[in-house]
Amino acid sequence: MSIKEMWDYLVNKKWTSKDIGILIFYVIVASIFATPVLGIPLGVLAFLIINEDVLDDNKKQ
Repeated sequence: MSIKEMWDYLVNKKWTSKDIGILIFYVIVASIFATPVLGIPLGVLAFLIINEDVLDDNKKQ
């Protein structure tokens, strides 16, 4: 999955408060182990991989 596809997915997603809370949690946890500059993208990637199964869906198609 390219960065543009990830961006389009995140922009077009119907966000709920639960999704936003989980995303913020992943960003905070990633920022603890890395700098905030790396923690934000790592947290977003963790959200996409763990909660959304975006990468798995593309393999099935």
